[in-house]
Amino acid sequence: MTQQKLRIDHAVIVTDDLDRTIAEWRARGFTVEPGGTHPRGSINALILFVDGAYIEIIAFPVPQPDFFWWRVLQSDGPGPIDLALLPEDLDKVLVQANAAGLGYEPPQNGGRKRPDGETLIWRTARPEQTDLPFFCFDETKRELRVPRAPRHPNGATGFSGISIAVDDLAASTKRWEALTGSKASGIGTLPGLDAVASHLDIGPTRLTLLTPEQPGVGAVAERLKRRGQGLFGLSFAGVTP
Repeated sequence: MTQQKLRIDHAVIVTDDLDRTIAEWRARGFTVEPGGTHPRGSINALILFVDGAYIEIIAFPVPQPDFFWWRVLQSDGPGPIDLALLPEDLDKVLVQANAAGLGYEPPQNGGRKRPDGETLIWRTARPEQTDLPFFCFDETKRELRVPRAPRHPNGATGFSGISIAVDDLAASTKRWEALTGSKASGIGTLPGLDAVASHLDIGPTRLTLLTPEQPGVGAVAERLKRRGQGLFGLSFAGVTP
């Protein structure tokens, strides 16, 4: 089977105050638009980019103790939480991923109602370990979920870099290589973060996997202790200094 192509779909930021977080991102020069409501009761806003990727800012007016995003928000507060990739064919990607032993769960149906009343439908599939991304695959037209991007006052056009905190850099690098069909570049140190890293490119975006250089030391170690493996940081193409 031909390796399925994957692209960055969206990064997820959890918050306990959607209005406050929208204001914070607007103050950084991003245009933020309302997203809508999910059947489980969460609400979101979107930062859309011309390259087709976006940021989802999500809040939970209704408690969702069965959902790890909500649990991390309760235990450690707002911040980056997850990354979604967009597959060409969700079922084929899952066959390949699980043949490689990556441990993805069966797809689940999802959706959202936009403020204009339009109902969106998609399917997601999540990994058993959060060093890997989840998949989001549209059943309705993707342009309904990800409309035309507005201009951002700061000039942002998309993600230039995305970093993921992981417990075991060698193991996670192999898992990402199996997932994407891409070879990671060599492992090297990042002294400013007290971390070691490997890199893969997904389209125009550089993905960086990070683990502490010394156990328990540095910002990456702190993130892993407080929030577990997952989305660590974002950088943006086109942003004016």
